[in-house]
Amino acid sequence: MMEKFHNMFNQKMWSAGIVFLLLFGIILHSCKDEFNEGEETFEGYGDIFIQKKKVGDETLYAPYYHLIANSSIESAMVETPNGELTELEPYEYLTTYIKEPEEDEFSTSMMAAGTYRFTGSYGNNKTFAVTDMFDAGIIDFPKIDSVSYDNTNYYIYLSWEAVSRANIYKVNLLSQAGNIVFSGAELTSESNAFLIGLDTEGWISTPYTGDVLTIQLHAYLLDSNADDDNWYYNIECNSYTETQVIWGE
Repeated sequence: MMEKFHNMFNQKMWSAGIVFLLLFGIILHSCKDEFNEGEETFEGYGDIFIQKKKVGDETLYAPYYHLIANSSIESAMVETPNGELTELEPYEYLTTYIKEPEEDEFSTSMMAAGTYRFTGSYGNNKTFAVTDMFDAGIIDFPKIDSVSYDNTNYYIYLSWEAVSRANIYKVNLLSQAGNIVFSGAELTSESNAFLIGLDTEGWISTPYTGDVLTIQLHAYLLDSNADDDNWYYNIECNSYTETQVIWGE
């Protein structure tokens, strides 16, 4: 279950094609609950992502919801603290339901803080519910100091300023089509630079000279109960900055 969530998290957080030099922040709060169904334990996870993007001088927000279970879900919805209901749609597998925002759903207003209630139905009209507390905790966007390609040693060099309260950093590369071509390992809070060469672990597809790559520098604020094994279940805020580099130039 954890591996599947991690894979889905990677795909949804880092695979979309994003315009050069936009700044984005995504807040994730997660909650797990268990329900006994016969001798099998039915596990459900409800999560709320808040997508925050800055274009020019305007900062916009929109919610991103998903519900994950260890067995198939027939339908799912989420109720906001204000009592509004939003229907979720299946994503790839019937164990995962999501609602990602459309462009016209972004606004200048932050979502209401409070408890979000996720409800799913399964097997002969049975239902389960999990709640997720959203308290709007955020960290700043990471600021890139420098980015360059070293033609002698054939690597990308990236450096950045420390983000207050960030626990983890992560660097990813996207193709012009918006596909992830490199997903780097998690870096400690003390890290402020990263090298990406062809021998660096994390490549999904090999770049070619002249490829325009989008660099995503992520900064994470984790919940107090997060550890090395479950940190991606316990992210309070993920903010990231994007820039571009040309491989081989």
